[in-house]
Amino acid sequence: MLEFFRRHRGAFLITLTISIIISMFWYGVSQTFRTQDKKVLVTDTALTVFGKEYTVADVQRAQRSVEFSQYYLQSYELASIMRIIPSSGGLDSFANLFVARHLMEELGIRPSNEEARAAFEKLPALQSNGKLDVSRGQMLEQLAASYGFDSDALLDIMKDSIGLRKLQEIVTKNYTASPLAAEKQYASSYQTFKGAKITFDTETFKKAATVTDDEIKKYYEENKDGYKTLEQRAVSYVFFENPKDLDKKPLEERQKAKNDVVKRVNAFNDLTVKEHKTFAEAAAATKEKVETTPAFAQGSPPDALKTENNLIDQIFSRPKDSKAPAEAVEGDKGWYVFDVTKIEEPKQQTLAEVTGKIKDVLLGQKADEARTKAVNDARLALIEGLKAGKKIDELVKAQKLTLEPLPDIDNANPPQEVPNSFVIAQEAAKTGVGSISRAVDLEDGKGTLLIYISAKELRKRPDSAELRKNQVESLSKQERMSLFQAWFKKQHEAARIVIAKLG
Repeated sequence: MLEFFRRHRGAFLITLTISIIISMFWYGVSQTFRTQDKKVLVTDTALTVFGKEYTVADVQRAQRSVEFSQYYLQSYELASIMRIIPSSGGLDSFANLFVARHLMEELGIRPSNEEARAAFEKLPALQSNGKLDVSRGQMLEQLAASYGFDSDALLDIMKDSIGLRKLQEIVTKNYTASPLAAEKQYASSYQTFKGAKITFDTETFKKAATVTDDEIKKYYEENKDGYKTLEQRAVSYVFFENPKDLDKKPLEERQKAKNDVVKRVNAFNDLTVKEHKTFAEAAAATKEKVETTPAFAQGSPPDALKTENNLIDQIFSRPKDSKAPAEAVEGDKGWYVFDVTKIEEPKQQTLAEVTGKIKDVLLGQKADEARTKAVNDARLALIEGLKAGKKIDELVKAQKLTLEPLPDIDNANPPQEVPNSFVIAQEAAKTGVGSISRAVDLEDGKGTLLIYISAKELRKRPDSAELRKNQVESLSKQERMSLFQAWFKKQHEAARIVIAKLG
């Protein structure tokens, strides 16, 4: 199938990519089958589907097909069929695919080589700027070889994908979503609502909350393990700074400046790694400047190292009892070689040291509890009052709450200038006119809202015809998938699947 790509083959630096893929693939296979540990042969029967036996090798090949199709062809039909009937992730995971293949054969679905080639060339994975990219095809061919697939095997994968689409079309092709259901969904998605909000601000409840010394002490005793100082480390390091203003220098001078830094790093590294010199001995021998830091926590590095996340990670990931020589670490500003000179273990903090923190925690907890109760009580009272025919204004006043008008909010495009408009619109869509919404927790964690919906309207828009059409198509697609899944589950039950006990 890929003769076209072969004729245009060039040199590709993908050896590393392929080796990674191969190692990942065989790790996955060994985790699933462990053929050596349990002495399972690839010729052993793994599954029986519709009375037909499938070997371990068949299942392994199916596994590779699904993985390759999803991750490298960006084609998801095979992966989607696997998810219809959930499984434990073992051999039975692939029964769905064998059931589907049986059904395709039974219904006479046999995609041709020409169909498979045409579908292959249209894959998103092979497109660049909307056109077939030969270099991507060449790389994909080599990736396929690492999975043990030749051109015919790739054709078979595409035939499975095409066949699964045709299978779904046969089962659901005559189904179209109800126009009424589609119109309801359109109205829900694109309506504009008018309303007002009642805000329950966390800070207000926090100011009203009180915490006793006994509560603080009790909390400390129950959670004292969480109140320890952070581990801190002090280091000595040599910094090999990257040359500055390289872009302003001629190419030859630029390369020489880079090489000079690399030579210094290698000279230092050779002393510590190859000649087993200590950090101090290597620094003295190379006459490099040694910088030191006081002990610091991982999240609070000194100013000179603040942006060097890779270096800080290396400093704190080094085992405490490590005898390994110091090695060069590349940072944003240059190279570093460091030595951990001191480690301060976490220490238990006293009650006096953490009283303020604990008080804030307890005040926050009490504020949350009080706010939740106030929201629930208010919502219940408002709902009952509205049912009794009372006006929202008089109900809010009786509850000593404040009703703040909201600007008109379009469900499809909530105004960005209105804080929390997206979550407000989501809840408003589920709330009837003249009703109170469920509690809406603010995205910034600062409180909770109740929304009163005074009106909803479906306004005219120039693209309404297209949007309605898209809504029908989208709903039809969703419901076709649901119908297909229900039908497939019945076929799966009829397949009389038997899972072999291997090993």
